[in-house]
Amino acid sequence: MELKQVFPIFEEGRILKRDALDLLRDYAPEFASLLFEEHGSGVMAGFRIREQGGTVFVGPGILKDRDSFFCMRREAAVPFDQYGRAVRIVLRRIGEHMSADFREERYELSLEPVRESGEGEYELGRFLLESGARLRAGEDYRDFHDLVTEFNTLNPVHIRYACRGGHTLSPLVMRMYGKGVLRAPSAEMADIAFGLACLNGGHVSGEAIREYLSAKGETAGRGGGNRELYEGLAGIYARLVSGGGARRRPKQTGGKTLIE
Repeated sequence: MELKQVFPIFEEGRILKRDALDLLRDYAPEFASLLFEEHGSGVMAGFRIREQGGTVFVGPGILKDRDSFFCMRREAAVPFDQYGRAVRIVLRRIGEHMSADFREERYELSLEPVRESGEGEYELGRFLLESGARLRAGEDYRDFHDLVTEFNTLNPVHIRYACRGGHTLSPLVMRMYGKGVLRAPSAEMADIAFGLACLNGGHVSGEAIREYLSAKGETAGRGGGNRELYEGLAGIYARLVSGGGARRRPKQTGGKTLIE
């Protein structure tokens, strides 16, 4: 499925077209570039995922790709028939086209086997859905640990969200962490302050997460990737909320695969 974004080009001697003015009304690329110039590439907002009747639906959202912003204004549908297999939803930049009047950026939305993202690829979530089951996401999560399960749950850990200086974990992941920690009787002042930051809206930067992990003496998470950041937080969460070590499962148990 191909998606595109069109920008008007204004030059002396050309006829001013209504379509160009409409595009100027709908997009403000220069404003966004100045406002978020210190942010890395990644999701800025949106792209909520749901599945229904053999189709995966991706909601509207905004993505930053280097110095460019892609705004998907309508929900998009991708056919799904890969039950019982681990897949990820990917938004990929596939190029751009220049004409006399417009610059067109092209993206595609696809479902593919789980792997590491390459240049210009942005994961929007991964899951392993059983036939006849419903994909759990959004308000279906019970707690921080419930974000990563074996089956039928959208795993948001690997979604790279743009933040100042690079990328970070999803605001949803951080809100679930903050809620649990603030309710923990053994939470210390550093946990309470960090938990409030998680619930205060916006994206908690990767740098802030790493500093918190370091202050708590957590060795996991220093690699800087989303998985490492999540594992570091999971270790602290387990001690504060669950009262023990982080829950670990083998990658394969009885033929069942844990999506990491």
